[in-house]
Amino acid sequence: MSKNDIAVRYRTAGGAIVTVYGSHFAYLAECGGCRERSHLSRDHKRWAQTHAARCTALPR
Repeated sequence: MSKNDIAVRYRTAGGAIVTVYGSHFAYLAECGGCRERSHLSRDHKRWAQTHAARCTALPR
């Protein structure tokens, strides 16, 4: 899975970016501030949006 295949991005309250990347059925979400990642069994876009709403980490 390439990080170049970005599906969607959300900005956190602290200014970091939560990115959902991948293609077809292999997606992963990662926060660019706190570095937390979604788990494979989750809805990655929903996780990313929820995480962005509550994360106050600054961009790294």
